[in-house]
Amino acid sequence: MIGRLLLGLLKGIVLGGLLGFAIAKAGLVTPGPVPHYLIGAGAGVLIGLVAGKPIWAKDAKIEAGMKAFVGALLGAGLMFAVRSWLKVPFPTQISGLTGANLSLKEAAGTNGTIGGLALTSFAVITAVLGMFYEADNTPSPDDKSKTGGATDVKDTPKARVEAAKQAAIDLDDEDEAPAEKRAKK
Repeated sequence: MIGRLLLGLLKGIVLGGLLGFAIAKAGLVTPGPVPHYLIGAGAGVLIGLVAGKPIWAKDAKIEAGMKAFVGALLGAGLMFAVRSWLKVPFPTQISGLTGANLSLKEAAGTNGTIGGLALTSFAVITAVLGMFYEADNTPSPDDKSKTGGATDVKDTPKARVEAAKQAAIDLDDEDEAPAEKRAKK
């Protein structure tokens, strides 16, 4: 569980950091509210397609699509929280990637805040969503056998039902045996 959380955190920071870097290099170092929320929704879609069971995995298209849709909604909602509450000043000046977000009424000439910069705000959102999606992803029995986990064929629901049916048939055969003996006498 902790390993999956750390994997989701890593995926989120990398994906969000790259997205924030690209947005900053495109000229939106400190996006205004509308672009920030729209790109935050896009970041939620991206992490929904990659984290947990990724879209390219076998039988994961519908699940990844649902995670992407929910990720868009959560991404916009988390962007509100990040912009409102993460007003921690960014510690250092990075040329071209930091600056005051005037839409958040930050003082001109400062490095900006974690919630106001594209580089950090998208990384925070995707990291939170990535941890959520990875923690929610329970590996299938096939995945456990690939990773060396102990799986038993009897652990699958289908195998348990078949075993129960076979046990019931065996019990029926035992009940018929004394009746056949009486009929032979």
